[in-house]
Amino acid sequence: MRIKPDFLSNDLKKSLHPVYLLTGDEPLQVIESADDIRAVARQQGFSERQVFHVDQSFDWGQLLQEANSMSLFAEKKILELRFTSTKLGDAGSKALSEYCDRLSPDNILLISMPKLDKRSQNLKWFKALDKVGVVIQVWPIEGGNLPQWIVRRMKSRGLTVGRDAAIALAEKVEGNLLAAAQEIEKLSLKAPSMISVDDILESASDDAKYDVYKLVDAAIAGKYKRVATILNGLKAGGEAPSLVLWAFTREIRAMIAMSYEVKQGTSLGQVFKNHRIWDNRASLIKAGLMRFKPDQWLALLSQSIKVDQVIKGIRNGNVWDELLDLGFSMSGKTLLGSKV
Repeated sequence: MRIKPDFLSNDLKKSLHPVYLLTGDEPLQVIESADDIRAVARQQGFSERQVFHVDQSFDWGQLLQEANSMSLFAEKKILELRFTSTKLGDAGSKALSEYCDRLSPDNILLISMPKLDKRSQNLKWFKALDKVGVVIQVWPIEGGNLPQWIVRRMKSRGLTVGRDAAIALAEKVEGNLLAAAQEIEKLSLKAPSMISVDDILESASDDAKYDVYKLVDAAIAGKYKRVATILNGLKAGGEAPSLVLWAFTREIRAMIAMSYEVKQGTSLGQVFKNHRIWDNRASLIKAGLMRFKPDQWLALLSQSIKVDQVIKGIRNGNVWDELLDLGFSMSGKTLLGSKV
């Protein structure tokens, strides 16, 4: 069954499906859809969670073993597969097909991967998932529809916005949903319930010096001192740590995918074209690709998961210190506590 992200909430109220596949290149919608699924699953007793990061060397036997194993307390489990590409190989296709043939009411499989092309949607594993579960295809929200998305988002945060103000914010973020979400969170903290164009412009001036995109670019460029400076500015300005982590994680996932393509012999020019890297960011992305190999970027993704656990209170730690460590690691200053 296939549904749009906007209809996921209503579908979750009706029933919880054994398999969910989130596919697309718009990270905010993927992240939030996955969060919604996990929240409902936890409410229904799926208290354990096992996350697998799938690359070319992934052992698919781990998934089937975990799916068939019973925990000490017989708790229900969420099994997550996170892909950096859409290529499963024969072993992956066979494992997912086998999983779908032997579903367990004690498990929910949550898969996230980049956008699938039409050829992939005709493969056996995809058809098996589509038959027993839910496929959520995430599409970028194009220019003309972004103001409407902003209006809905603000309403969910208790804000009211006129069309002119929504258009002003859409123009400011240039189609980037993560940036729009960041601005709306900031407005919900300090602006009146009715958002005007002036509120949008004032918010723009407030974050002109320090924002999460400059932070990510500084980390990718290897400028760890600037990372520290910008992070301090974001912290002092009351920025939400979760939004900072979203920006870091989004870039890390993109770097994982690009580094694998480079490793496979794809030219930098083609890689940049595949991932829509414009000329103004090409040099710093190149520096990041030269700094780390794919497995090192995967290690950074694991580090970001630990930061997420601190934010959610699952793990002890100072979230801003953890974000600084992650930024330093991305910049090449350190990686998981050691020099690189």
